[in-house]
Amino acid sequence: MAKSVLRWIDEHYLRLDPFAFREVGFRPIISLISDQLSVDANGIYCAGSGAIGLSLNPDKISDGRLKPFDNQSDLDVAVISSAHFETAWRDLRIASQPTLEERNQLIQEHISHQRKRLFDGAILTGKLLPVLSFGNEWISSIVKVTETISRVMEREVDVRIWIYRDYWSVRNYVSEGVVKCQRKLK
Repeated sequence: MAKSVLRWIDEHYLRLDPFAFREVGFRPIISLISDQLSVDANGIYCAGSGAIGLSLNPDKISDGRLKPFDNQSDLDVAVISSAHFETAWRDLRIASQPTLEERNQLIQEHISHQRKRLFDGAILTGKLLPVLSFGNEWISSIVKVTETISRVMEREVDVRIWIYRDYWSVRNYVSEGVVKCQRKLK
């Protein structure tokens, strides 16, 4: 069962052109993200409902159906970069260190939420970029990526960048959603 789920993720989720870009192509977006974030183009994947046209988030199942990608859907992008992952992990550990100084409560809540994903080898950058050492560079770069994707998709779209430690982490994270959806839909 596990090998068949992982094979399906490789063949139908991560390796195919994403559903969200079926009419315009994903390759130029990969190049843009690679250039803007200084990451290897071979480690950039569309994830979430934009990948296959259906959300694999079991909390979004309604009436026994997976939620389809639509004009309100955000766009999740998986970026595999062990260097950025390790730097972000270190930055988050420093930011979460107990000190005598008052810490920003909102940042601490975001870090606390992120702790669940560190085991998965995943860091959702959206709310954490201000505490990451490369955050300022990425903020302006993600704005450029978002503007370009919004133009290409002909709608406003929220682009969410996830940093993964390695390919196994992306595949494992996706497989968790697949398995939970399968169980919930039975």
